[in-house]
Amino acid sequence: MSPVSPSPRPVLLIVDDDPDVLRALTFMADTRGFEVAHCRTAREAIAAVQPERPFACMVIDQMLSDDRGIELLAMLRARGTEAPAILITSAPSDVLKRKAAAAGAPIVEKPLLDEMLFTEIERLTCAG
Repeated sequence: MSPVSPSPRPVLLIVDDDPDVLRALTFMADTRGFEVAHCRTAREAIAAVQPERPFACMVIDQMLSDDRGIELLAMLRARGTEAPAILITSAPSDVLKRKAAAAGAPIVEKPLLDEMLFTEIERLTCAG
């Protein structure tokens, strides 16, 4: 009888250009059973896409150094990435709220002081 291999951990893409936020979210995600693909730029996030290992969920900061999160989400969608997505930002504008809603991406506002982000991740990953 062959040994049963453990099922792979779901992959969470986290994109944030603040290294402290990225480190904290990566740690929190790892403790919740996710494998984390962490990126500091939109360019890195696009390069991290691996069709053979799709993301379970994507957490994208709106204010990246090289692009806006909502535009990165559109680029990822155009490349076939269908994972649910969450935008994180401080004080989102009404325009951003409308764009995020049209993209099906909830916004979780910074500062990320409680379980709201991971509650949303769980909701999205269990729904899919």
